[in-house]
Amino acid sequence: MSLQFQLPPEGRLRPNNERDPLPYYYKRSVGWLYRHRLQMGLDLLPAGGRRVLEVGVGSGILVPTLTAHYPEYLGTDLVLATGLEALVAPGCQARFASADLLVPGTLPEAAFDAVVCFSVLEHIADSDGAARALASALASGGTLITGYPMVNPMMTQAFRAIGYASIDDDHVSPPSRISAALGRVLRPVARSAFPPGAPVSLALYQCTAWQR
Repeated sequence: MSLQFQLPPEGRLRPNNERDPLPYYYKRSVGWLYRHRLQMGLDLLPAGGRRVLEVGVGSGILVPTLTAHYPEYLGTDLVLATGLEALVAPGCQARFASADLLVPGTLPEAAFDAVVCFSVLEHIADSDGAARALASALASGGTLITGYPMVNPMMTQAFRAIGYASIDDDHVSPPSRISAALGRVLRPVARSAFPPGAPVSLALYQCTAWQR
């Protein structure tokens, strides 16, 4: 049975920077899509596993869900939001660390059964460096779940329509570059997209499971 995303009550989370998409999870118009894209990725996680790493923890939107399932959790981001510790489920050994994915040695090596990385890789120009860092954090047989939107003019207009005017400043790597980089160090095992079944060129958002 897949992990079911638990949306924390509105007002409980704090954004980690001025561009954190936190408010969009609670909007009537697009909140369902923001929540659904996380569930698509969670559905790709294999059963079992003890240790999980979340790269790009942001406001902590996934912390309650992941810490309720995994006994050990590490959440990283360039800047940590306040109050993350209060989101941890009882019984989970969790910690949070400010970390740059591209700095060698930042993440523990070969340590995690699962690594979760949503809406991060499109912001990083060095896709190969990011892919190597994520792969090195996985234990043998571990699974990486990535999620990222398309980066093209149609997506730019879609984001502007919901009030996100600076998206072109944030999204610097297209899915083709990200997937090629990950494919050089890991093996793709499953993919989910929105709209359902959409090819890469037409997907608004896609999630992929990669295995070491």
